[in-house]
Amino acid sequence: MFAHRVIKLETKVEDDSARARLADDLDDGSFTMEEEDASGLEEGKDGKTTNKTCFLKIKKILRTIYKAVSSVVGLLILLAVYSVIGAAIFRAIEGPHEKAHRDNITSNREETVRVLQELSSNLSQGLVNETQWNLVARGLLLRYEETVVIAQKNGVVNSTKTPTWTFWQSMFFCGTIYTTIGYGHIAPSTDLGRMMTMVYAAIGIPLALVCLADLGKHFTLGLKLMWAFSRRYCNCRKKMRNARRGKYTPDDVEDGNSSTKAAIKPGDRVYYGYKIDDEFNIPISFAIGILVLYIFLGAIMYALWEKWSFLESFYFVFISISTIGFGDVLPAHPKFFLLSSVYVFIGLSLVSMCVNVAIEFFSKTIDKAKVNIDRAKTKAKEKAKEAKEKMHEVSKTIDRAKDRAKERVTEARDRVTDFAHVKRRSTRGSPSSNRASPSSDDVKSETATPKSSPISETPEETPTNT
Repeated sequence: MFAHRVIKLETKVEDDSARARLADDLDDGSFTMEEEDASGLEEGKDGKTTNKTCFLKIKKILRTIYKAVSSVVGLLILLAVYSVIGAAIFRAIEGPHEKAHRDNITSNREETVRVLQELSSNLSQGLVNETQWNLVARGLLLRYEETVVIAQKNGVVNSTKTPTWTFWQSMFFCGTIYTTIGYGHIAPSTDLGRMMTMVYAAIGIPLALVCLADLGKHFTLGLKLMWAFSRRYCNCRKKMRNARRGKYTPDDVEDGNSSTKAAIKPGDRVYYGYKIDDEFNIPISFAIGILVLYIFLGAIMYALWEKWSFLESFYFVFISISTIGFGDVLPAHPKFFLLSSVYVFIGLSLVSMCVNVAIEFFSKTIDKAKVNIDRAKTKAKEKAKEAKEKMHEVSKTIDRAKDRAKERVTEARDRVTDFAHVKRRSTRGSPSSNRASPSSDDVKSETATPKSSPISETPEETPTNT
């Protein structure tokens, strides 16, 4: 037991001394954590440290790749590589199938020509008659027509020597898949090609949508920068014009520029001195005007390339950018495919930007309308409450007027009654009435009336108005 404790004590002392030496080495700079990791890798028995280091390196590499791919340029490069891979796959799948049907058409046509030549020579030699020649020729032509129809069903658009599934046509087909345009002039005919089309669309459509959204955001930033520059330029010109007329001084222009610069906060995104945010809050008329101008320029470009009329070019651009894609008007020059694809893709980004701007505009309009409706409701409630209070006050006033009218009527009635009594008494006390002998009731009433009553003495002074 004592020896075991001594061994533990020595081990503890060695560990403490090793830690002290490690701390001294770290302070001196002669030993770093990388060297410690390397020593740990050399001394590790189970390999956990090695696996952890490899995992960290892989994680770092993946993070770097994600940062590179998540940028606009990275997304566009990834989409281009995806298009090239898809073109190679579809050409490898559909190319041999198309070539087999084209070879079948060619061999059938050559066989038909050869048999017709033999029949013609036999007809000239008298070996066959015209009826037999017509029957055999009709059968050969029907067989050739069936071969052509079957080839068309399997993707052979024409019977010329130019194949349909070339590399550029396959790239064009891939572009119609992930942009959801779908002209329909070229489509896979094999089961494997159709399955690959579904898989390719499931991956390519989200990738294209992300690219379009990111491009639309950058286009919005560029248009907002143009809008801010044009507004500042117009304001400066207006202020300078007003300064010439004497309404403002040139210092006001500088104050306006300084005020716009003072509105910029440290956390804001600033491009060339302009504060630009990521919201789609540019005027909707400005965005739609840019899109219409872009369509006009594209129509002029296609009219020069394809020798179309301006209406046909405008129709093709509009159908392509709106992703309707009827496929009735298509470019015939594959050498312009790259430029055409870039143009259509940028147009789709502008359409995405315009849609986001319209959504932002209508959402703000709806919010303003809701606020105005709430304010109108609040004002209506306040006015209804005020009207109710006024009606209550009016009802109180009417009740008071009624009470006053009743009181006045009662007072007038009492006055009329008093006047009638006074008049009756005055008539009784007149000389014409005294000619007769007074009755006992009159004597009683006279004795009951005090002599000092002003009414009995001066009856003429009582009010007669009611």
